[in-house]
Amino acid sequence: MFSCGKSATWVSGCTFTFGTGTQHLDHLVSNHGYSAQPAAPPSAPPSAPPSAPPSAPPSEPTSSCPSVIFQDPTLEHDIYISYCPDNCLGGSAFTSRYQDPNHIAAALSRTFKPWVASVCLGPKPSGDFYEDRALHLQKVKVFVALISPEYSQNDQCKMEYQFALLSLKKPVLPVIIAPGDISSTIQAYIDQDGRIPFKMESPVGSEGEFQERMEYLADAIKKMINTVNTERETSRLQHLTIGNGAGEGPPSYEQAVEQEQARLGQNIRDRVPQVGDHVIAHWQQHSYFTATIVRFIKSTMKFEIRWDDQDESGRFPDLTMVALNKVPDWREVTVGSRVFFPQGSYCGQEGVRTGGMRYHEGVVTRTEPCSGNRLRCFGHHLKGGSDGKWVTYKDYNYNFTCFSDDLRVAANPYNVTHAYSNM
Repeated sequence: MFSCGKSATWVSGCTFTFGTGTQHLDHLVSNHGYSAQPAAPPSAPPSAPPSAPPSAPPSEPTSSCPSVIFQDPTLEHDIYISYCPDNCLGGSAFTSRYQDPNHIAAALSRTFKPWVASVCLGPKPSGDFYEDRALHLQKVKVFVALISPEYSQNDQCKMEYQFALLSLKKPVLPVIIAPGDISSTIQAYIDQDGRIPFKMESPVGSEGEFQERMEYLADAIKKMINTVNTERETSRLQHLTIGNGAGEGPPSYEQAVEQEQARLGQNIRDRVPQVGDHVIAHWQQHSYFTATIVRFIKSTMKFEIRWDDQDESGRFPDLTMVALNKVPDWREVTVGSRVFFPQGSYCGQEGVRTGGMRYHEGVVTRTEPCSGNRLRCFGHHLKGGSDGKWVTYKDYNYNFTCFSDDLRVAANPYNVTHAYSNM
């Protein structure tokens, strides 16, 4: 049984429970103003007349209620649609139903089995929030990001994009759905991946024109899915197993997928602070120091740590305020990246604590390659005196310059919850 909640229906505050997609659809139509519009027949040409009355303006805030709204977590989904709810009907940046992520998802659901989940609605996300999305992201074949200025500025969206691209190494199709500037972080990920974005930010005048664009988008996704299937089949045939001295056949497609997920799982665990790992962690006044992980507390999304200087205060920092004390993957350090950088030090006190380096939260504003495949990074503090940060310590400087080797990157909640769910 599921509830008519945000992650499944985009309808907040409703506690209705249902057992089938039909019951769910009937409930939405009867109680939430959705209109049950039938899917267009497969043979319909791109220029088929719109289903809405001719007199309805193109931007009329109507919603369809296709089967994509009902998402059974026991089923496999071939694409994951990532979006920012600000662009949806009722959101602060809604402009037209033809740029509405829900309407786009409804159109794609006629061809694919998408998983669609809001990444930034409701209260502060919990461990279950990230674990649920990480699970479905691992299973899908293609990650479709419906990008807008609002999407690119949203921390949850950026972390989800990073998890799909860098951790799970999913094929990512960026779809620009609204005009405006894209944040440097998302743009850097697009540039690293090298895939040309599919653009839908120009005005659409009719449902027929919208469906035509959807056909082009569906064709692009199909090609990506076919590439994934081909690569998996090739990998399956290349991995012959040996047992009892005799050659066995290649693994099945399902086994090949499991082997791929196992390799990715190890890659994710290598990027996550685990018990016994040395980290940089937040103490107080936006200062960060070295510590060791004791445990991860999923219910509060915090780590328990043990400070290197044996201080007993501030030992439960938030997940996003902890970073592995190791050189980060260079692809994680881009213009716009939130990082921890060293600046200044503190003295020890005999019999009480040892001294060490002080770290601070900052943002990278420029990078330049150096000899030896090193990356020089320029940036500045993210927090100041108005945030309660101590800024009068010796060697304080608003700006910083250092190699990426000296920076540390905060743990991604998707990585952490995914890694600990498999431990």
